[in-house]
Amino acid sequence: MLDKIIETIALHARGDGALISEETNILDLDVDSLCVLKIIMDIEGAFGVRFNDEEIVEIRTPKDIENAILAKFA
Repeated sequence: MLDKIIETIALHARGDGALISEETNILDLDVDSLCVLKIIMDIEGAFGVRFNDEEIVEIRTPKDIENAILAKFA
């Protein structure tokens, strides 16, 4: 799951996507807020989940996204 999340982020990030790890802050990847929303929407579609506004605000890293998805299936 984490690999798919990182792959999705890398598609939208400027720079070398290979440098993205589970603890990389998404905002450190030189993405704007629209790009972050696109990333979230792509991940929601890929995993069949929906994040509410509070969850989106808390997401900083790929690991945060993975944890949010896992919490929805718990």
